Amino acid sequence: MILRLNTDIAAGAVGLVFAAVLWLPREEIGRLSIIFPRAILVLLCLIAVALIVKGVIRPSGRQVEITGSPRRLFTVIAGFFLWWGLVEVLGFLVTTLVAFFALTWYLARVETRVTWQRLLRWTPVILGLVIVFYLTFKEVLNVRLPTGLLF
Repeated sequence: MILRLNTDIAAGAVGLVFAAVLWLPREEIGRLSIIFPRAILVLLCLIAVALIVKGVIRPSGRQVEITGSPRRLFTVIAGFFLWWGLVEVLGFLVTTLVAFFALTWYLARVETRVTWQRLLRWTPVILGLVIVFYLTFKEVLNVRLPTGLLF
């Protein structure tokens, strides 16, 4: 699919919508835990507004070619929303592990058949990524992550 659009305005609008969605549930987070996410959201809003202003002042229409399956794209987007909804129920660690395994399997099966042995070979990398994310948020950034059934 080939689209012709002003990518600056489109990216700025997506950034503002994304920031608005993340800004709304912020009252549940503790006062000290919100400092870093709030700073990132403010920075995201500033960049998004700057992109929109640039797109209006100096418009540049570009042809954007979206390759691949739109069904696969929307399935991955739905998966991220499902992860976002389940993170409060199952906890960050469990939900993220399941999401990474599901995403890896789903995207890898486009190219080839995915066997259990192949998925087991990817397990150390997936575990390492999730643990690095978990420890970075929990220990380095001091963000209180949702806990659920196990963690």
